[in-house]
Amino acid sequence: MKRSGIKIDEADMLFSMYIRSRDSWTCQRCKRRFGVPTEQDRNRSGLHNSHYYGRGKESTRFHPDNCDALCHGCHVIWGSRDREHYRTFKMRQLGQDRFDLLFMQSQKTVKRNRYLSALYAVELLKELPSDNVPSFIRNKYF
Repeated sequence: MKRSGIKIDEADMLFSMYIRSRDSWTCQRCKRRFGVPTEQDRNRSGLHNSHYYGRGKESTRFHPDNCDALCHGCHVIWGSRDREHYRTFKMRQLGQDRFDLLFMQSQKTVKRNRYLSALYAVELLKELPSDNVPSFIRNKYF
């Protein structure tokens, strides 16, 4: 299904591009920098969109405060082995009030709507400096 040029199954990819672009293609844990991908290497950047509250929590799945760009190694570490350091990082990054609000949001039940999530991700991407956003995203959605 396609509406307004956006496919509903593109929400995850667009939001992931937003997080990695927002974080300037830099791992937020080890600070390793990655280049902005091209169409040819779009799936091989080595940088992931990590969710503090897992993707199964629909209420925070597309919440910018819930996500960080992490390289594969750091994603493995913070994603499963060292959650306490990820928690400490998130509290320092967000501050206590925003961290608490994110927790409360994670406890809500919301209906899944990938089309609206994709539209939201495109609007977030448009707010970023254009040189941080891959050209194949800009050309297709802006």
